[in-house]
Amino acid sequence: MAKKGWRNHYREGMPAGERFTKDLRALWHEAKAFASHGRIPVIVAYPEFPSKRTTLAKIAKHLGYRLTNKPISADVTIFFHDATLKAVPDDRLKSRDATVNLSLLDISKQRVEEVHRKVFGYGTFVDPLTHEANAVEKSDANAAHDGRYIRLPIKKPKPGCVYQRILDNRTDDGMAVDIRVPVMRDELPLAYQKFKQWDVRFTNEVDRSELYPDCAALFSEQELVHIRRFCGEMKAEFCELDIIRDNTDGNIYIIDVNPTPYGPPAGLSAAAHKKAVHLLATAFKRAFLS
Repeated sequence: MAKKGWRNHYREGMPAGERFTKDLRALWHEAKAFASHGRIPVIVAYPEFPSKRTTLAKIAKHLGYRLTNKPISADVTIFFHDATLKAVPDDRLKSRDATVNLSLLDISKQRVEEVHRKVFGYGTFVDPLTHEANAVEKSDANAAHDGRYIRLPIKKPKPGCVYQRILDNRTDDGMAVDIRVPVMRDELPLAYQKFKQWDVRFTNEVDRSELYPDCAALFSEQELVHIRRFCGEMKAEFCELDIIRDNTDGNIYIIDVNPTPYGPPAGLSAAAHKKAVHLLATAFKRAFLS
């Protein structure tokens, strides 16, 4: 059960002094919002209060909106719950028109694979009992970052794990490059490339990142159509996608769907970080606040 603060509901166990400090900071941002807009515009992220490191918090700050997880009257409400399998939201969300991500209840790797095969016609999963090759074993849960290489076949799959063929996303200098794409309904406002050392490719240890203000620099027109269709099938309106382009076949593979993303990613220059937040906030306003 979250602790009730004055301006927001905070995590269980948060000291009273920290809650008070956060409430004062929220009040300061609200005063600035009122001075800018003549009112206090509101984004409700329910039930969890977004960390200041999340993309949504940075968007709200850039736009000058109050961000809260109290189910109050709002300009837009987002179902914001950091879990792989989410319970059906309670009536405080169901009664609101057009709550963002209200139907995005399953972001497991099995669900991502199912939708990916439906849209793209191919996927990454292999049968660990019969597939004869090196593969990747990882948790079915989202954002576990526990992938490891394994030789298949095996006699008994690990409970709660999935098995995928190894995707080769190495650059000429041996770095692993992942692509992250923010989604604002039908809009894909930008993309990042995140470069990692090959031996930590399944972690969040990023060497550097690059910003692409136009996704067409990384994807074909047909790939962009498929990415948008994938999001529609997933019921993902506000999220960020983790995508890998395999050097072996040239295809793209959507690996994860992140509806509570942190970002922009580490490794961007200060100028690129600032530009990314501006592009994200502008797209968010077009998608959800117009």
